[in-house]
Amino acid sequence: MENNNPIPGPPTGGKWPEPRLRALQVDELYRLAPTAAGFSYFGALLTLGVLIETGDIGRGSVWFLWATAVTFLRFLTVVAYRRRPRDSDPNAWAHLVIAGNLLAGVQWGILGTLLFPEAHGYRQLFTIMVIVCFVGGSLTPYASIKWAHEALSIPATVPTAINLFFVQGGIHWFAGAMALFFCFAIVYYARKLNAHIEGRFRLQIERDALMELTTLLNEKLERENKELAHRAAVRGLSVESARERAGRLETLFEHSPLPQLECDAAGKVLTLNLAAERLFDRRHEDLVGKPFASLLTGPYAASKAFAGAQEAISIEVEVVGAGGAAIPCTASFTPIGPREGRAPGFGVIISGVTIPA
Repeated sequence: MENNNPIPGPPTGGKWPEPRLRALQVDELYRLAPTAAGFSYFGALLTLGVLIETGDIGRGSVWFLWATAVTFLRFLTVVAYRRRPRDSDPNAWAHLVIAGNLLAGVQWGILGTLLFPEAHGYRQLFTIMVIVCFVGGSLTPYASIKWAHEALSIPATVPTAINLFFVQGGIHWFAGAMALFFCFAIVYYARKLNAHIEGRFRLQIERDALMELTTLLNEKLERENKELAHRAAVRGLSVESARERAGRLETLFEHSPLPQLECDAAGKVLTLNLAAERLFDRRHEDLVGKPFASLLTGPYAASKAFAGAQEAISIEVEVVGAGGAAIPCTASFTPIGPREGRAPGFGVIISGVTIPA
């Protein structure tokens, strides 16, 4: 999932998700800080016009130079943040914004104390309006980091409130208490908004982590499904190949011109081909289950010497053919190991004999 404010570098330090949370908070701070600094400088420029109009040119010029230096520092910090190394610590960048806001707060606090006019008139109202508006308007852009807004609001409002209601016009307890309560309220709402933003970022981090985990699991499942499909395909090909091979072997066995028999370990006939039926002049079902030695004549008749053969051998024997005639031939014995569903045994191929079709 795309993030509109991607984190350029991996933050370090702290338990999960604190490093990522801090980076998101700082990124949100620097996303809104340039606009807030620009508005503040525009307000300072208009304030300079009011100071010049009311005859406070010298002090107003010095104050505006301070405001210009503060704004330059703020924008320089923003440019440096956008060019920062990927592994930079977000806490250091947060501290730079807090320092810049502290200088800006002092700037507006000076306007409400040292530059506050003694004569009643529109300049007093303008000064109070400017300080209140800029402090209140800065709540949103600087609330993502604790102390970022407080560094601006406290130096700007508390000295102004004390100067207005406890110094310049005498002591006014109710009005002064109300002014200080406003200072407390603005800090309170800044902390509340900070907690809300922090909670939103935590949910975003958890959502991104779940999405990443889901993506990884989906990729893993996709790989496993591909592997299973490949194995199933290979196994299917293997089974099909085995079936084809078994079919070919069975065809070769059944239609071989040489008599062939398969016997168990005890020497009893398990199966035989058509050529063997013609040689012994007996049907398949008549020979199955009979000892192979009973099909021989001569010295190997009723012998079990070949039943336990461990290697392929060829023996000159005589078999009982049609009408009980002794037919000399060569019997080749091949041991057959255990197979699925079958015990070990041996195979016999008879050669050197002519079989009538």
